Amino acid sequence: MITGIQLKQVLRNRRFLIFTILFPTSWYWMMIKLTNTPREADYQLILLILALLIGILGNSIVTFSKRIASNRNFYFLQARISRYSIWKYLISQLVTQLILNLVITIILVLLACLLQTIKFNQTTWLTLGLVNLFGIYLSVIGFTFGISFSRSSIDAGSTPLMFLLAMFIIPWNVFIPTNSMVKLMTNIQRLFPSYYAYQIVQQNDQLFKDFGLFLLSSVITLLPFLMIIAFKLNHNADNALSN
Repeated sequence: MITGIQLKQVLRNRRFLIFTILFPTSWYWMMIKLTNTPREADYQLILLILALLIGILGNSIVTFSKRIASNRNFYFLQARISRYSIWKYLISQLVTQLILNLVITIILVLLACLLQTIKFNQTTWLTLGLVNLFGIYLSVIGFTFGISFSRSSIDAGSTPLMFLLAMFIIPWNVFIPTNSMVKLMTNIQRLFPSYYAYQIVQQNDQLFKDFGLFLLSSVITLLPFLMIIAFKLNHNADNALSN
């Protein structure tokens, strides 16, 4: 029920429709039509994934965190006086986010089909699945920002944060000549799941190892955010009761 209500609210939100649906699809169409796009399937898949990440980043970091910031006091109070804990709230919100990210994925895949720029093979399905798993990861981060900052603060910081997260999606040593700075940044990227998602998509001979490291890095790097959620639960629930 809560998931259905949240979906209706989001789908009525013009910001969601503009920044997570219209903008990524327009960007993808423009990149295909207005640039000399090579016909290689790998290059076209990269463009599709970049468009997906634009939409999912916008949905998880901007739209989602602002929605949480608007309702957090009510749910913190509910977590204190009822059996509906903030963790149940987080799970229901992640389910909503997964559905929304799948909607973004379906729309962009349909556009790619119309443009005849997608080939459905193992790499394509694997990549689409990993992008949506990464969307859940980003949504936990967005949830943390939503319960920690005001809407105005999120407005001010969401764009720089999106650029910062985008820097960790593809390993630097893939597209920049190797030097000491690139080596340092690539080693830092190894701490985050996006690095291993890229390795999985490349289909090397360490698929299961990379997938295990993808899951492990996701859990480890999310622990600080989960700790913040737990702290905010206790702190803000007490404030809500005192008010």
